[in-house]
Amino acid sequence: MSTKEKNMDERIAFGNSLSEKRRESGFSQEELGLKIGKSSNAVSRYENAENTMDVHTFAKTVNALKASPYELLKDLEAPEPDSKIVSLFFQIQRLDKDKKKFALSMVESMLDNLASL
Repeated sequence: MSTKEKNMDERIAFGNSLSEKRRESGFSQEELGLKIGKSSNAVSRYENAENTMDVHTFAKTVNALKASPYELLKDLEAPEPDSKIVSLFFQIQRLDKDKKKFALSMVESMLDNLASL
């Protein structure tokens, strides 16, 4: 299979996953388009593999559908969890409510700052 054919197969698989997840979420193409700042025609083109999404639109779509990126990119395997991150997650889970809230706000703040670098 040529690279071009593989890319088209991936676009078709993505479009099918997007359509399926959108319907599961109860959105019309127009409703999803409004949530991600695109027209219903644009959503249709993504679902029919006629166009590809940029990263920002993909992130908005994942958030709007409350989905994992891997649900839409079914051909990719989820990365193996990092044991240190998992350990920290469980440490945070064991904190009392107020400390957990504080720890999560600190982590979110640090991630926001790192993302802007």
